[in-house]
Amino acid sequence: MKEWIKTNINKIVALFIILQPILDVLTGVCVNTLHWNITIGVVIRILFLAFICMVSLFFFQKKKLWIPYLLIGLYFILYVVGMVLYKDSSLLTEIQNLVRAFYFPILLISLYAIKDQIRISNLTFLTMILFYIVLIFIPTIIGIGYKSYQITKVGTLGFFNSANEISGIISILTPILFVVFYKSKKWIPIVIFTIMYLVVILMVGTKTPLLSLIITSGISVLYLWNFFRKKKQYFYIVSSIGIILVACIGMIIIIPKTNFYKNIKTHLNYLGLEHVTEVFQDKELVDHFIFSSRIKFMKNKAYIYKKSNLYEKLFGIGYINDERETKQIEMDYFDIYYSHGVIGFLLYFILILIVLYQVLDNRKTKGYENGMRLTSFFLIIFLSFFTGHIITAPAVSFIVILLFMSLEKREKKDLFFTGYNLAIGGIEKAQVVLFKNIDFEKYNVTLMLEKKEGEFLEKVNPNVKVREMRVSENKDVLIRKCINFTRKLIFKIFEYDNYDFSCCYTTYSYSGNKLARIASFNNSFYIHSNYGIIYKEKEEFKEFFDTRNVKDFKKLIFVSEEGKESFLKVYPEYKEKSIVMNNFIDVGEVQILSEEEIKEKKPKNKTLLVFVGRLEDASKKVTRAMNLVKEIPGIELWIIGDGPDRNRYEEYVEKNHLQKEIRFLGRKTNPYPYMKLADYIILTSDYEGFPVTYLEAIALEKNIITTIPTSDEYLNMKEYAYIISKDEKEMVKEVKKILKEGKDCKRIDLEKVQELKKLKLEHLFNG
Repeated sequence: MKEWIKTNINKIVALFIILQPILDVLTGVCVNTLHWNITIGVVIRILFLAFICMVSLFFFQKKKLWIPYLLIGLYFILYVVGMVLYKDSSLLTEIQNLVRAFYFPILLISLYAIKDQIRISNLTFLTMILFYIVLIFIPTIIGIGYKSYQITKVGTLGFFNSANEISGIISILTPILFVVFYKSKKWIPIVIFTIMYLVVILMVGTKTPLLSLIITSGISVLYLWNFFRKKKQYFYIVSSIGIILVACIGMIIIIPKTNFYKNIKTHLNYLGLEHVTEVFQDKELVDHFIFSSRIKFMKNKAYIYKKSNLYEKLFGIGYINDERETKQIEMDYFDIYYSHGVIGFLLYFILILIVLYQVLDNRKTKGYENGMRLTSFFLIIFLSFFTGHIITAPAVSFIVILLFMSLEKREKKDLFFTGYNLAIGGIEKAQVVLFKNIDFEKYNVTLMLEKKEGEFLEKVNPNVKVREMRVSENKDVLIRKCINFTRKLIFKIFEYDNYDFSCCYTTYSYSGNKLARIASFNNSFYIHSNYGIIYKEKEEFKEFFDTRNVKDFKKLIFVSEEGKESFLKVYPEYKEKSIVMNNFIDVGEVQILSEEEIKEKKPKNKTLLVFVGRLEDASKKVTRAMNLVKEIPGIELWIIGDGPDRNRYEEYVEKNHLQKEIRFLGRKTNPYPYMKLADYIILTSDYEGFPVTYLEAIALEKNIITTIPTSDEYLNMKEYAYIISKDEKEMVKEVKKILKEGKDCKRIDLEKVQELKKLKLEHLFNG
């Protein structure tokens, strides 16, 4: 259980985010319908706090947390002692408010201690706020639910309890909505969500969400205008001004019909004023209208504080005075100071400032998304001062913590790869070796497989987190589609753009393709073969790549120049994002493994050809190599691998009486000792990308006979291999000539090539 929790702590935190609206609905029911003082929402949030403290302290062994925990514990004791000695108030109410207030710093230091394990997707936040919006929008439309205000003012709050807390959550997450909308290309959901959002913030009746929307919109417009100015795209600046004007006119028309406007009119009538400008003629009017009498409440609480004794000044006057609960100021910093005294205030904010210093000192600095996160940060600081219920309300402060943490640059970038499985195969082997060339001091790596199985699974670097998302094989089409849709939806909610880089490594995988596009906008698609040979017809070629949404990938990685060029003939518009980067091999490991002893001995007085690959005649055409053995005396062929056409090949051997010349050795996790014995490595395929076997043969200094004249930016196989015809008659003539001349092919330092490819790979990772 301990290891499971450590592995899945990010999912647990993300799930708790999505549960927030449910907890707040339960709170609303408990308070407004059942009239309970202690609600289910409060109990669950306290249990979650205890759980995170336990996980951080004992599971992740963050021993430094003992110091702040003990300091907070000591303060709690002294606070309770003060309540017992100097007040006849309800101790349960005081303790409940104490825990409620200190929920924020305790959870902040606990989650920050395990910050490397926590990475929350913007779509997780969007899902949570969507629930809030829907649970207010629907009751508002059908005229049910609770009111935002009990008397005088109007407003609808769905089934939630606190207008200030829900408004706070919507307000501080508004910049995150802008980020998701900025990146999304799905306009219909954006328009629907925006309409619901506007209806809610205007009908709740509070000022805060509308103020946050105006601030966020203003910062966004300034950012985009600066961006367009640098690009000299003045048309977009002019267009945006037009859109802003239309939006302003629309708001002028709509606002008078909203609860927000009605409350302003009600407030003015109550104060006996005809126009808003009259408010600024008197300090008390400003306090009443702008600050909702918070200045007055602060003076009242300051008066109570001033009358208190030294102990209460140091440790707090609490929340009850003269057996009545004191009206809170609703300005968080002042509420903390007066309720918890000098010691409580210093302890509270020193803990927060220590974390904030580290976050801001190492914060991300570039890009629109980081600008919007800073906007959320500003709104948190601003609203905590002027409207309250931000850091002193557990429902809101939990979101505040995660927004704070999202500002910080992570020590390592997170990479996400997809694959089908890790059975023996060229792509699978290349993927395993790729992970060996990643610097795990810089990067965290996750591999998502459709099937977590295969001989190469145990060879994956232990630093790679291997996960599985199986595609359902249910016989009922509807059930199968529902299962697969649900799995991908859950993945999208929790993992959307949550990685610094993602890659669909297996070209043919639909599922892996989709997940890679979800996981990061800095994404790549590996194309391992020359599909111009596989799909002769342009329409077939386009159908294959269109269904794999190549338009949505930032980079298309080809393993050969030929594969890239055939692709660009059909998709010339993708030239800028198409690159060539061949697969990696571990040169040292190949050479070491080739020394392993095997029972097979090299045939005497014969030329040994070795084929390594999948036995599938549609592409590999191993019958061509067999025909060479049949037509040229003095040749022996070893076939390493397995596949659907093995029986067919064995029948060919038997029919042509080649049992002594051709041997089927089956699958080998280590084919290198056999390759080392070879005189030539042979591939007689119809098409390939850039076979890993080429690189392995070069590492073992073996000559290559092949029908595939492929190349990348470092290797042109016309220089490093014997290229022969695919026509079997011509092939026989050319191989006879090669065997007769007996010259070695050109060599290259693969280690240097690998280092250059590593640098290129890191450029991709870093966007």
